[in-house]
Amino acid sequence: MRAGRTRRGGDGMWGRRRNAEARLLMEAWDTLAYVMKAAEEVHGALQDARARFEEALDQISATFGFGDGVPVDSVRGQLAQSQDTLDNVDSMMSTFEEMHATWDDSDMLVGPEFEEIKSAAEFFTEYGQYCASMFPTLEGVTESLARLRDKLLGLPAKIAPIRERAYAAIAAATGELASAGPSVSGRFAMEARLNAVGDRLRALDAGSVEIEPDRMVTDLYRDVETEIAEIRDSIPRPAY
Repeated sequence: MRAGRTRRGGDGMWGRRRNAEARLLMEAWDTLAYVMKAAEEVHGALQDARARFEEALDQISATFGFGDGVPVDSVRGQLAQSQDTLDNVDSMMSTFEEMHATWDDSDMLVGPEFEEIKSAAEFFTEYGQYCASMFPTLEGVTESLARLRDKLLGLPAKIAPIRERAYAAIAAATGELASAGPSVSGRFAMEARLNAVGDRLRALDAGSVEIEPDRMVTDLYRDVETEIAEIRDSIPRPAY
């Protein structure tokens, strides 16, 4: 009898324990479903923000390569940090999508232990927090990129008149030096300076320059124009 009473008492204890574990497991699944749904929503919003961010990057890249003085090297340096941000976002989004595919699979409804479900719920909760923190970052950088894009689109028109004057001045200086004759004093030095300033002008056109923070690319074109004028002033003029 004692053994029988002990057995029945044990069944009751284990039964209550199993029921408690089942309730705990069900609550864990409910929590996971809730945080997954919330993470899906912010993930979708982050995808939209990312698309706007990438579009701004693409629009800036589309201003390169026309030989019109847009400072490609300098701008690419500014874009490198933005690309790092985009890569970090892509990495987190990819991890989310892998986790989501795993836990959204109906085959996973049987088998996982409580700790596994809890760990997954923590991941989706943290991912939601990550998305929330990234929105202002992405939106802020996207706005900065849009301003940079607008500036770059207007830059060729500002450069064009200075650039045209510089090329016309180089052509004039070359002709004036030729007219001065082969025996003019300092001829080779002046030719070397003209060649060097021509190289600088072509580098500016290609955008292969680094611009100091307190200067603009138009300032560099004006520097070239000024140097050509100095060379022309040093070329002897024939006496009439």
